[in-house]
Amino acid sequence: MTRLALAASLACALAPAAHAAGSPTLRRELSVRAAAMADAYTAVPGGLSSLSTNPAGLAAARRPRLETTFTSGVLDDSFGFLGWAQPLPLGTAAAGLSYYDAGKVNLRFANGTTETRTAQRDFVGHLAWGLPLPGGLSVGATGKYYRFELAQEAKASGAAADAGAQWRTPLKGLTFGAAIQNAGPDVTFEVDGDPLPLTTRGGASWSWEGGPGPAVTDPDSLSSLTGTRFLASAEAISVRDEELLGALGAELAMSFGTTSIALRAGWRLNSDAARLTVGVGMTEGRFTLDYAMAEKRSLGQTHHAGLGVRF
Repeated sequence: MTRLALAASLACALAPAAHAAGSPTLRRELSVRAAAMADAYTAVPGGLSSLSTNPAGLAAARRPRLETTFTSGVLDDSFGFLGWAQPLPLGTAAAGLSYYDAGKVNLRFANGTTETRTAQRDFVGHLAWGLPLPGGLSVGATGKYYRFELAQEAKASGAAADAGAQWRTPLKGLTFGAAIQNAGPDVTFEVDGDPLPLTTRGGASWSWEGGPGPAVTDPDSLSSLTGTRFLASAEAISVRDEELLGALGAELAMSFGTTSIALRAGWRLNSDAARLTVGVGMTEGRFTLDYAMAEKRSLGQTHHAGLGVRF
């Protein structure tokens, strides 16, 4: 068996369907905050953290933001993302780069030689725009260019697109959102092609904010609660060739002067993978540190960490 044929066989083994090949990289959470809320984020106006769920949420960004995330999987794999959001007079522009490394695999060739190679390495570039419109409506779109590589031999590249909308209703705190993701031509390794994981999602979120209590004496003191925010979200997610999923998420954030601490949790309904998700976030001035954990049932846990900076 030649090296090229072996790589093609590996591609077939790893990619009986699009969601088993490089395509999972297109479906991963780019935001630790969204991951902690079980990805129930389509109706959340989250700025840069909305990039992986609904680009319309970019319109909520008020200041430039740099964000990076890292995910450690249940196996010897890893995922990372680096993104930037820039508010402009007409909407918000965003750009980012994500990567996936599946770890090492030992391959034995027909001539008897053995090599250790990277089982899978993926890169995805993101360019997005979120635009606020009258009446509480915002729309957004994302263009993606991906490059997938199996065993450092079989390669695939192409483009995909996302589009979405959000509506902040007249009812205070209530927002609806809908998006379609990963629209584009098939992923093709060697000759055979597999469809992208086309995803449609829609949901609602409700937020509430409370001011400081009467006992606050020093707004800069860590012992004084200066504000409280609660967010709840729910949505339905449909992925090509998969059963309909549901997701529920919640966040409770408390501010103490310039410091804010957020507790997050989520639950996936009808999911064979991650169900329970939990997380915590801390903001100090311009800097934000986030952590999330997803329980993969019998496979163990996935850990997400992120760092953000506002300018």
